[in-house]
Amino acid sequence: MDSSHKPNLINFDEPPVVETVLSAQFEKLEGFRSIHFGLFWERVRSQFPQSQEQGALEPSFEEFGTQPPPVPRIQFLQSGGAALPQRVLLTDTANSEMMQIQSDRFIKNWRKTGEDDTYPRYEPVIREAFHRDFEIFKKFLADEGIGSVRVTQCEVTYVNHILSGKGWSDWSEADKVFTFWNPPRDPHYPGKMEDFAMHTRFPIYGDHQEKIGRLHVDVQPALRSSDGLPMYVMNLTARGQYGEGTDFFDIGRRYIVHSFKSLTTDQMHRIWREK
Repeated sequence: MDSSHKPNLINFDEPPVVETVLSAQFEKLEGFRSIHFGLFWERVRSQFPQSQEQGALEPSFEEFGTQPPPVPRIQFLQSGGAALPQRVLLTDTANSEMMQIQSDRFIKNWRKTGEDDTYPRYEPVIREAFHRDFEIFKKFLADEGIGSVRVTQCEVTYVNHILSGKGWSDWSEADKVFTFWNPPRDPHYPGKMEDFAMHTRFPIYGDHQEKIGRLHVDVQPALRSSDGLPMYVMNLTARGQYGEGTDFFDIGRRYIVHSFKSLTTDQMHRIWREK
């Protein structure tokens, strides 16, 4: 990408991120069978000793035309039956690092499991962990004569839990958290809102201003399961493709980081301790 599109990345000492996902979608491996899930697990079982089966994720592509595509669903941890082709989730003992595989997708998740967990950072931890395990997966495919991987779409997702009590107290104060919302001018009509939710999309451009993907931003009010504390869940997903491999990861992550700052207030940046 043109260096003019690469401002210095923003960092926070205490970001509200609770989960990150890197997903590489590729042409379906027709020779991949149920038995291969078990054979692959044997290669990584020492690091990922826990497993479960779930239904496969549908292929997802960003297409550009006159009609907007359906609103995407965040479904990386979706539960369900063993629809074919199935998906297998492999998890480490701490339940914080996860690998997901199916015949046309490879996914790595990091998720926060305790209040004191520290976000391990995209660089050098999360991206390198993805490539390490993706290479193990590709070598397994070659050793078993299943085929090679041709990446067709990449996704980067950051899930943020923006908790009340730090800079804001209830869902009606969305303007204290987000830059894209202002309270109505008339205090009586429609009155004070109860909460706020939104979904919006932004194009991601390549070197020649061609569209190479989209950034999806979802905001929903929620309650933290551990104590019922009000929060806003903010999901940012960058999906697209650049080149032939997973170069889009770095582009998508950059769009997410800068967009997150642009869409949230300076007050919250101070709370998250922007560097």
